[in-house]
Parts: sequence; C-alpha cells; structure tokens
Amino acid sequence: MVTPINNSVVKAFAILDIFNDHRETVTTNDVVSLLGLNTITAHRFLKTLVQVGALASPHKGIYQLGFKLVDYGERAGSFRRMGAVLQPFLNKLAAETNEGALATTFDGTAVTCIATAHPDHAFVFNARVGARHEPYATANGKLWLAHIGQDRLESYLASNELVPISKNTLTNKDALFEELALIREQGYATNRSEREAGLHAVAAPIFSRTGEMVTGISVFAPAERMSREKEEEIFKVLTRTLEKAQATLYGNA
Repeated sequence: MVTPINNSVVKAFAILDIFNDHRETVTTNDVVSLLGLNTITAHRFLKTLVQVGALASPHKGIYQLGFKLVDYGERAGSFRRMGAVLQPFLNKLAAETNEGALATTFDGTAVTCIATAHPDHAFVFNARVGARHEPYATANGKLWLAHIGQDRLESYLASNELVPISKNTLTNKDALFEELALIREQGYATNRSEREAGLHAVAAPIFSRTGEMVTGISVFAPAERMSREKEEEIFKVLTRTLEKAQATLYGNA
C-alpha cells in the first residue's frame, strides 16, 4: 500500500525553497505569485512557519529564514561528522566479517544511514548513505526503538502503522514490545528477512557518556551466511569495534 504524501508539508517546503542568495526576504504576495496559492492560504503557511521557527518576521509582512533551520543544518553537519568518524570502524568491520556494515541515526520516524562499508565480494543489497528505513523492520531500527524511552516509543507507534514489508515483518505491537525488551537485555538487535527477503543483520548501539544512544551499527549479510551461531560471533566483533568507536567519540571512561 502506497502511503499518500502530505501536501501541506510539500507546500511548506516549497515556500522555504523560494529563498536564495538573491531573495533573502519574501512577502505574502511573493508566495501567492510564485506558488499559485491564494492569499489566505499563503498567509496561514507563513504565520505557521514563523511560529515553529522555520521563518522569522523582522517587520510586519516581511519574512526571512529562521534560525531553526540553522539548528537543523548544524545537526545534519554533526551526523556527517559522526559518519566520518565511524567510517574507519565500518571498514574494519566489513574486512573482519567479510560482510556489509552500516551506521544509522533516528529522527523519530525513520532510521537514516550515515555511513556504510561493503566487502569485496558482490552482494545485491546496496546500503547507501542517506537511505531511510522503517525502524520496526530493521535491526538498527529496532535497536533505536528499544532505547528511545517509553514516551518516544509510544509516540512513534501512535503515529506509524506496522504494515508488513515482507512475510517476516513483525506487525504485532505486543510482540514488538517483547522483542524490544529482549534487545535491551541481550544488548543487540537482529533482522531476519523482515524488510528484504534473504537479508539478515545484527546491530548494536553506541551510547554517549550520559547513557543516550547516539548511533547504531550493524553487520548485514545474505541469510544463508547468517546462522544464529554466526550472529553471536558477529556480535562479539561488533562489541569490540563499538568499544573502540565509543572511546574515539567520547574518550575513555
């Protein structure tokens, strides 16, 4: 089932796209003429964007980009920096396990790949930086859901339907809660063909010094090469690698 897009979000970003090096401020009339919106709708969008901090209004009827966007840009930059720091560790994982490896962040809706490494042999699953996946159907995603706290987890589940992506996708909330509890207990998450048929993965977290999960790193492979015994072996390799990565990010405890 194709999820319909939210046209209001599309229109909001269309307004933000109006700004460039030659147009640092806009008016309601600019939005009306450039986007074809009626005056009332354009005014409502502009006021809403001001309220959430995406725009600022230094003078009545005049709008400019808000500092909320600077904050988002800094966050995106921090993800890129983290990806760059983690890249050598992913390369080592790929070389040591002879399988693929990737690192992710989570924005409350989807997990996003921020770095990836591939072994020398060919494999059909091509993880790429910037790819976004459903958290309930991936090893990295379930890892995030297990560590974001009850309030954020309930908010995610209230806003997202657990639709089947493959025949193995976990779509029962009670069963998902049980698996998340197991993930917290054992320290890692798995994906056994829950998103892509024939693809298995093992993921483990990196935490900040305050105990907040900051990224998840996984090793993925074709199902025929990822037995339960192999999952445990990979988790041991992941643990050693993540300890070194965490020390690089935050220093030795």
